Amino acid sequence: MTRDRAHKKAIRARMAARGEPYSVAARKLATPATPADPETPAEPDTAAVRDVLTRTTATLAAPGAWFEFRTDWALLEPWPARPGPGLIGRLARRAARAALERIAPGEIPASLADWFAHSAGTGILEPAAARYQIDYGHYAETYIDGKEFGGRSGTQVQAPHRNRRAPETDTPLTLLRRPQGATDARHIGDETLRGTPCRMMTVTTPDLARLTVWIDDEHIRQIQREERAEKISRTWTLELWDFGVPVDSLDWSRLPTFRTPS
Repeated sequence: MTRDRAHKKAIRARMAARGEPYSVAARKLATPATPADPETPAEPDTAAVRDVLTRTTATLAAPGAWFEFRTDWALLEPWPARPGPGLIGRLARRAARAALERIAPGEIPASLADWFAHSAGTGILEPAAARYQIDYGHYAETYIDGKEFGGRSGTQVQAPHRNRRAPETDTPLTLLRRPQGATDARHIGDETLRGTPCRMMTVTTPDLARLTVWIDDEHIRQIQREERAEKISRTWTLELWDFGVPVDSLDWSRLPTFRTPS
């Protein structure tokens, strides 16, 4: 018996059992969808992919915008209990506090772990010129001409301030570029960021990275990537606003003081 004949037979059986007209029984007994093959990936949402690519291109061509860049570490399960830190551990913790005191005197947080696990900086990003300045509060970074410099906020940029990140560490620019060439995108909800309605999209990239991207009618407003290991996760979040902010007055010879009094 073909699927169509079986469906018509089920409709007539419902008509006989419930006294419904054929059209009503047919509507309430819709033909079930053929189960999807779990090994066959769903077709990409081409409209969503196009929207993400269009906003990515426009954002990378923008002359300037304010941004916040956050990095958060989190335990996925409780860490095994360990004995006290001992002499070596106490010395290491003391050295970390001394290093932080040199960068941000008087700003030692109650917990060093919190300070290193949740960092957030504010700055100005110039996507079209591939450069940015960001201040974390007494510690700042500048990225210009393919080089990144970091140190005490407001100090003169010098060669010793040159940073060399691990290749897998995202920066504001590398995170913003990740949606380029997106292979799939799905609309998962809506959220308002700084008064702007945005669509939230899950995005898959050519390197199989999974992103969550917030887009408005023209730009990317926020992008987030999470990386998980066995017991720990790291999340990078870049939020952008105020596109078109004036950038001519920025001083690229010094590390910025957006959050730190100069």
